Amino acid sequence: MRKLTALTAIIVGLLTDASAVHADDATAAAVAKAFNALDAAFEQQDKVAIRNLMTSDHVAVTPYYDGPKSVGEVLDSLGDLETKEIPVSKMTVSVLGPDAAMVTFLADIDGSFMGIPLPSRGYVTAIMVRRDGRWLERHYQLTKLE
Repeated sequence: MRKLTALTAIIVGLLTDASAVHADDATAAAVAKAFNALDAAFEQQDKVAIRNLMTSDHVAVTPYYDGPKSVGEVLDSLGDLETKEIPVSKMTVSVLGPDAAMVTFLADIDGSFMGIPLPSRGYVTAIMVRRDGRWLERHYQLTKLE
């Protein structure tokens, strides 16, 4: 009887772990999709899409801004920004909890801000949160690696 109970416990444990992995995979895919949509909105300079894909309390920290910027400040300076991030490493999505995830990747960057060239290589970190069922970017940081 003990062997059957132990075997059942092991099988239930394996099934539970497998479902958690699939849930994390689905979450990671949804987060990556939202992040990529925001990246595309920046390339197209689509202010409405950008605002809809960021939280109202969003903060951006980059080497080309003079300090942390709110979503409003980012949108106000959008005309001064020409950028394209080209991932050179696989995007990693780390699920931090049911409503939070972190996106990281190494990127080559092509563009300028206020006519000044952007760093050519950086490490991107973004914190994504789920609000009302939608994944939104809450924090974006680009760390210069040149």
